Amino acid sequence: MIYNFVLFLYFLILAPHLLWHRLYGKKHPAFLQRLGFFLPQMEKVIWIHAVSVGEVKAAAPFFQLLKKQFPSHRFCITTTTATGFVEAKKINADQHLYLPLDFSFSANRFVQKINPECLFLIEGDLWPNLLKAMKKKGKVFLVSGKMSERSFKRFSLFPKLTSKLFSHLDLLCVQSEEHANRFAHFVPEKVKVTGNLKFDMAPVKTEMLPRDFLTIACTHRHEEELLLDRLHGIDLPIFLAPRHPERFSEVASLLLKKNISFAHFSEEKEAKVILVDRMGALPICYSQSKIAIIGGSFVPNIGGHNLLEPALYGCPTIFGPYTHKQIDLVNKILDAKAGRKATLENLVESIHQILEDLPNYIQRSSDLSTKLQGSSHATWCEVQKVLGDNSEVW
Repeated sequence: MIYNFVLFLYFLILAPHLLWHRLYGKKHPAFLQRLGFFLPQMEKVIWIHAVSVGEVKAAAPFFQLLKKQFPSHRFCITTTTATGFVEAKKINADQHLYLPLDFSFSANRFVQKINPECLFLIEGDLWPNLLKAMKKKGKVFLVSGKMSERSFKRFSLFPKLTSKLFSHLDLLCVQSEEHANRFAHFVPEKVKVTGNLKFDMAPVKTEMLPRDFLTIACTHRHEEELLLDRLHGIDLPIFLAPRHPERFSEVASLLLKKNISFAHFSEEKEAKVILVDRMGALPICYSQSKIAIIGGSFVPNIGGHNLLEPALYGCPTIFGPYTHKQIDLVNKILDAKAGRKATLENLVESIHQILEDLPNYIQRSSDLSTKLQGSSHATWCEVQKVLGDNSEVW
């Protein structure tokens, strides 16, 4: 009751902002659908929820595994962000929707319409009303789950409420022992370590061209300028790929302001910087790059992005000091010597160190991506135990 009241007050405060963007922008697409309206009526559904692009990519191999196990079921994939929705459309599911807002009426209406037999939450995004509504219909699984130290401290402030929230989950398959220890503080009997689904991502087939580029990927506001200012001495053309599509024009203005020669990705002409203003182009960039610098790690409060994806294309990775959301990946990359952690001050030095030993870095990156695979299968084995003897025909 208190939660719904607080959520209602929050919505009242946010309502003018939502309405403005509904009328004049694309910040909150499918707004009425998120309230539970204009939903398709479905039957015999398996529901997968992934917040944004990274989680959707991680979900793809697990989706293919579930598709083989349940060929007669229909699949619904939901996302929270617009970029995640675009990425989800690449997965051949029966329905692609946005996650409902977590009001009781919208969550209940969504679940009644979609009628799922089970829900797989990729990495997180646990909403009380949604979990409560879903628990009445079927099984709920957290897969590739993770909980940062910061989140653990917040959850620990309200242990009873947190335990009640997690009690709606039938199984928590988590990425590592570190994450397992945090979840086990609240629901120890339901936690299993099955690895990170991102490790099972398959490389997209691309044309193998000479590795002539340096890719700067998934950057946030101010990060492009910080990195470009440090790279004057690097004699490599650059793929520059901002994290959010709505920032493409902003980054183009920055390049003009700094008098940096650039071209758009679609123009196919030479320039010092190629502005990657197209979704889904990173595989092409990584496969043509000697090194990838991953953004979200050189400015605070983001926590880093998928550090392993470049390794799928044998591309060594450099990342900054702010990677608190990617600690497990950081440790695996550094232990395998498949990349380097750098600050802005020693970024150029780190690039040169990789270039001096590039063939070995490329080999170690490829070996690491192969070695870490298997999370989808391990997760399915644990899910099957919960579903019981009827899982093959369920």
